[in-house]
Amino acid sequence: MIPRHRPGPAALSLLLAGAVLAAGCGPAAQVRAPVSFPEGWPYPADAPAVTADSGAVVTTDAYATDVGVEILRAGGNAVDAAVAVSFALAVVNPQAGNLGGGGFMVARLSDGTEAALDYREKAPLAATRDMFLDEAGNLTDRSVVGHLASGVPGTVMGMWEAHQRFGALPWEDLVGPAVELAESFVVRPRQHRMFTASEEGLRRFEATATTFLPGGQVPQVGDTFRQPDLAGTLRRIRDRGADGFYRGETADLIVAEMERGGGIISHEDLQRYDVAWRDPLVFEYREHTLLSMPPSSSGGATMAEAANILEGYSPDTLAWHSAVHVHLLAEAWKRAYADRNTYLADTAFVDVPLEAMISPAYAAERRAEIRLDRATPSDSVEPGLGSEPEPRAVTGGQHTT
Repeated sequence: MIPRHRPGPAALSLLLAGAVLAAGCGPAAQVRAPVSFPEGWPYPADAPAVTADSGAVVTTDAYATDVGVEILRAGGNAVDAAVAVSFALAVVNPQAGNLGGGGFMVARLSDGTEAALDYREKAPLAATRDMFLDEAGNLTDRSVVGHLASGVPGTVMGMWEAHQRFGALPWEDLVGPAVELAESFVVRPRQHRMFTASEEGLRRFEATATTFLPGGQVPQVGDTFRQPDLAGTLRRIRDRGADGFYRGETADLIVAEMERGGGIISHEDLQRYDVAWRDPLVFEYREHTLLSMPPSSSGGATMAEAANILEGYSPDTLAWHSAVHVHLLAEAWKRAYADRNTYLADTAFVDVPLEAMISPAYAAERRAEIRLDRATPSDSVEPGLGSEPEPRAVTGGQHTT
């Protein structure tokens, strides 16, 4: 498996956090080969598969999926659909997709263009290395709960930049469906389960309790759920683009809430936020070409290393769902994660040994550690490329990712 950074066969596909979208825009789709199932397949072999010739949208919520499909039907491309889905998920699946977070996007267009967009949150300028520690130097929950836990949001700028570079439909057409959902949608079983599972945390803060537990109660299936404040925020984004979030009324509201709750995000943080366009991490596995996100994301490099290790075994050894298959998957991922946890970091501040980590030669070394007759205790698996890399010295008032 050789990592590369060049286009492959033409296609139109995009992966966005929890959404996967594809839309064909070339010759008519070829006739599909008959579906075959591996021996030992545990699911009904006659279950219908979802197929489409012109495009498909998969998300974590049916409302958001419908939004993406309608964008494709209106003539939008996969990036348009992904942007619209992202805003819709901020409304109907807020515990996973929201305007206050960030993420990564990997896109491949029909002309062979490949791009990776890093729009993760960034640390505020006032952040310090010990701000989550108590007086005794112990880690508190301030890194996960409360105003200090928030990074400078990247979602809105990420969607804006993706649309500016690759979008086909008008921006307002992509944000508009989310505005309508924020004005009201009918609670489905999935939302009810989400609210129920999160009830204790939602009651912890007045704003979340008021928004997500109207009347002090968990919304029930069939209830009409309204988020007027979010609808207003989305309208400003719809009408003004990224400036409708990072400047003006929404920015004022964010900074005021930070000051009220002991947070440190400032107007300067919001106005200075920017995204990073990168080359995708592209690698081969058994004659298949895969595109993934490069560092600062850890997922692509970790997956590439594990796949490299596994490629050294014959397909017969990796018979699907066999004991040996499961064993080798576990052993490969143990080693990939040991390296992930040691070497992968923000490339703006750390020299990440990416090429070494995903090289076939290194995979062979890691593969030689694996025994077919015995599992390696997870706590005994060490990183394989030496000591942890040292952070580089950085001058000036830069954000940290």
